[in-house]
Amino acid sequence: MDRMTTSDTSLQLEQQDHGMTDDPWGLKHAPWTIQRLWRLFGTGFSFALFGLAGLVMAIFYFPVVNLLVRDSKKREGICQWSVHAAWRLYIDIMRGLGVLTYEIHGADILKNARGAVVVANHPSLIDVVMLMSCMRRTRAVVKEGVWNNPFMAGVVRGANYIPNLGDSDRLITDCAQALKDGYNLCIFPEGSRTPEGQKRRYQRGFSYVALEAGAKVIVCTIKVDPPTLRKGEKWRSIPTRKPHWTIRVQDCIDTGETYGYERSVKNVRRLAKDVEAIIEGEIGTWKHSKQN
Repeated sequence: MDRMTTSDTSLQLEQQDHGMTDDPWGLKHAPWTIQRLWRLFGTGFSFALFGLAGLVMAIFYFPVVNLLVRDSKKREGICQWSVHAAWRLYIDIMRGLGVLTYEIHGADILKNARGAVVVANHPSLIDVVMLMSCMRRTRAVVKEGVWNNPFMAGVVRGANYIPNLGDSDRLITDCAQALKDGYNLCIFPEGSRTPEGQKRRYQRGFSYVALEAGAKVIVCTIKVDPPTLRKGEKWRSIPTRKPHWTIRVQDCIDTGETYGYERSVKNVRRLAKDVEAIIEGEIGTWKHSKQN
C-alpha cells in the first residue's frame, strides 16, 4: 500500500481549509444530527426564497412602482425602502428557521446614518444583506455580475444601486454624488470575500470616494462564529454549531475634521490605512481571545 507523504497530507489540509475536498456535502467530517439536518434544509429553503423573492420583485413589484410613481426620487426611495424591508424580513426568517442568530452593536448609528460610507470586512456571503437591513437610505456598489444577474438585476436597478462596470473615475464620481445627495454607501474594501487563511487586502476606492464627498466613514466589523458561507465554500457545508453573526460599529471617522477635506494621495492612503488598522485590530483580538 502506498504511504501518504507529508506533502500529500498538507495538500489535503489546505484543500479542506478552502472547501475544495472530494466531499462537497461535508458528510465525512461531522455527524449529521437532527439539528444540523434541519439547518441544511433551512439554509436551502432560505436561498431558494431569496432567489424567488428577487425574481418576483424584479418582474412584478418594481414595474408596478415604476408605473404608478412618476417622481424619480420618490420611486427610488420606495424601492430602496422595499429592499431594506425585504432583507430585514429575510434575515429574520433565517433566524426564525433556526439557521442563524445575530446581534448588532451600534444599530442606531447605522439606522440614523445619512450620507456616510459604511465599510466592513467581508467574511460571508450575506454580509451585505445583514448591513443593509439596518439602513433605510442606502445605495450599494454592485459588481457587473450582480448588475446583470436575472434574479437581482431588477432589484438593484430599481433601487438605483451603483454598478461597477470597470470605469473607476465614473464610479468615484457616481459614489461621491450619491453621498452628497444624502445616501449611504455600503462598501467592502476587500472587494470580495477573502478565502480562509489568506491575507485580507484592502482596496482604497472607498477612501477616494469619502474624501471626494467629505463624507463620514462608519467602520464596522463582522464576525461569523463558526465561519460559514465563505468564498469557495458550498452553501450546504453546514457547520456543526448554529452560526452567529456579530456586527459591531467600531468608529465614525469625520474625514473633514481628520483629513482636512483634501483628496490628496497622502490622505487617501492615510484613511485607507486607518480603516484597515481598526478592522484588523478587532479581528486580531478575536484570534487572541480564541487562542486563550
